[in-house]
Amino acid sequence: MAILFLTANDLALAQDRTDRAPASVQLETLSVEARSPDAGRLGQGEAGGLPEAFSGGQVARGSRLGILGNRDYMQTPFSTASYTEKTIRDLQAVSVGEVLTRTDPSVRASIGSGNRYDALTIRGFRVDNREFALNGLYGLVPDYRIDPAPLERIEVLKGPAAFLFGAPISGSIAGTVNVVTKRAPDEPLTRATVDYASTTRGGAEIDVARRYGDAKQIGVRINAAGLGGATPIDQTAQRNGVGSLALDYDGDRLRLFLDVIGQHDAYDAQTRGGNPDQGLRVPRAPDPRRNMSQNFDFSRADSLTALGRAEFDLTSDITLFAALGGNRFTYDKQENPAFTLLDAQGNTRVNSIFQSGSTSTLSGETGARARFDTGWVKHEAVFTATYLDQDLTLGQITYPNYLSNLYAPVRLAWPGQPLDAGTFPRGRASYDRMTSYAVADTMSVADGLVELMVGARRQEIELGNYAPVTGLLGTAYDKSATTPAFGLVVRPTEVLSLYANAVQGLTALRAPGSAMKSTQTFPPARSRQYEIGAKLDFKTFGATLAAFQITQPAGNVDPVTNVFGVGGTQRNRGFEGTIFGEIVPDLRVIAGATLLDARWRRTRGGLYDGNPATGAPRVQATTGLEWDTPVLRGLTAIATIVYTGASYAGTTFTNLPFSKIQDWTTVDLGLRYATLVQDKPVTLRATMSNVTDNHYWIANPNGALILGVPRTVWLSASVDF
Repeated sequence: MAILFLTANDLALAQDRTDRAPASVQLETLSVEARSPDAGRLGQGEAGGLPEAFSGGQVARGSRLGILGNRDYMQTPFSTASYTEKTIRDLQAVSVGEVLTRTDPSVRASIGSGNRYDALTIRGFRVDNREFALNGLYGLVPDYRIDPAPLERIEVLKGPAAFLFGAPISGSIAGTVNVVTKRAPDEPLTRATVDYASTTRGGAEIDVARRYGDAKQIGVRINAAGLGGATPIDQTAQRNGVGSLALDYDGDRLRLFLDVIGQHDAYDAQTRGGNPDQGLRVPRAPDPRRNMSQNFDFSRADSLTALGRAEFDLTSDITLFAALGGNRFTYDKQENPAFTLLDAQGNTRVNSIFQSGSTSTLSGETGARARFDTGWVKHEAVFTATYLDQDLTLGQITYPNYLSNLYAPVRLAWPGQPLDAGTFPRGRASYDRMTSYAVADTMSVADGLVELMVGARRQEIELGNYAPVTGLLGTAYDKSATTPAFGLVVRPTEVLSLYANAVQGLTALRAPGSAMKSTQTFPPARSRQYEIGAKLDFKTFGATLAAFQITQPAGNVDPVTNVFGVGGTQRNRGFEGTIFGEIVPDLRVIAGATLLDARWRRTRGGLYDGNPATGAPRVQATTGLEWDTPVLRGLTAIATIVYTGASYAGTTFTNLPFSKIQDWTTVDLGLRYATLVQDKPVTLRATMSNVTDNHYWIANPNGALILGVPRTVWLSASVDF
């Protein structure tokens, strides 16, 4: 009798459903032993392997919580979500932002599909791509976008995470997105995929994994993918490629990991957003195929990352760990950074620049984790120290502004004579130094009935900006702060978990160079979150419900004195609920809704108190369904509906009803068919996004107007050899 072990590479985990192969395919009787896609070697870390997935394999049962390591979501005093490699492939996603927008009701992409980079909003606050973490460390992903091909998981922690991960480079307090790289599973994998996307984009991917040694202790995984061609947006074309190598050694007491990832992104006539003039009513969104950029606009970016990690079990209860990584990111671009909308007829003023720059980052951590008992209390204590060193160079040429129109863009033959070339060639622009020390203890009693997490992180932040012409240090910032954190989990039954947390975030406040006393420094601005929630675990599916409040101090320039200072607090308060997994046989769901009230408080003189915050819709909802149809074995029907409520654009404090962005809805439909061809698993996928071709503006917390995604068709075929 044959024994079939089902892993992430096998279809029986609902990834491609070979058990639903056409009746014409004859299979011998099998004795099946189910195995999680993350079982065995995959993602083995200081807190154990990656958490398993719920039935259907779309959403994982847990995620990495920075200093706390990998934890099951029922034992986590925070709102988290973790989306698997299966979800990434089945969505045919080309960016992390696209995956999260179509799965998580608290998250939205705040950048259009034709842009050169990714950015998100989480709970109404912005997170730039450069603030994502790679295997738990900041500073190691490309500044612009992350190709999802090398990724095993996309994990989201909602709310400030300065204690858990340290302060992010740009000081976002919305939450943390941690991307986890693929590892070689126990069973060999050789998968080839070809892709097509409208208008004329084509691509391919190869994914190969093997384990070696008498105990399969050495793992190798190689991933390479590319996509290029014209997009549905006028004049826009892209050429994207990524290659990755993941090595690991899993010994009795020693574990070693190495990731090397190279990525190239090239865009022609990449799209950009803009800002409405003060007091201007936002007009209807134009057809997103109409491109405001010029034929001479382009973007070229290259990223190279290397990350190593080592873990050693000093005893059965004490683990030492250390990680060190580096990233080099370089770019050249000619573009209109942001148009200014001048009137309700869609007339715009557009500026044009050329930039060349680079980012060099070194990031690392070291620490120890210990498990011990004091009487009837079980402890899991951890100490860690982190360091991040990032240097930026920048050169810029400014060209004359020109006039255009949203509905009838003006085409130019060339950008014109430069107005200012004083900052080119590029020179040193800024530096960031982040050092932190953290300690945490998770105490549990009565076999996990009650778990209390307490901890604190001491964060040291050093920042500096250099004058563009002289290269002299213009402004400097050197401040420290301690962020405590508390988390409580009460689990009265195996099905129900109740939790609460109080955490903080840190943001460095820096005055712009045009402000008076621009060299003045301030203590890191403290953002605070209070959250309570409940989680359910029905084995095949789960559900969460949370209530939260986040407050973030803001810095702004006084329009009268031109002095920068701390003034005003953005308060985001809301509820969110999700359900995920296989709710009944053959029907899987990822769905949820977020209700948000984001307003300004404590503005100077109370002038803008109560005004709604920019780019923070009151309602967001996402529904994703997969149904294994009885019509044909192996055929799965897919539908995703994304609704985003009305929000506001424009300058921070002065949002008024005339700057309102209308709500929008997109519908995506798709089919997936899994079968066997000459005993080889084959999966065919077809997706049409924005089926109704809805034209809409995307909300952005920086106040910008961003066009939504045009209707797009995606096709792919993959085979496992």
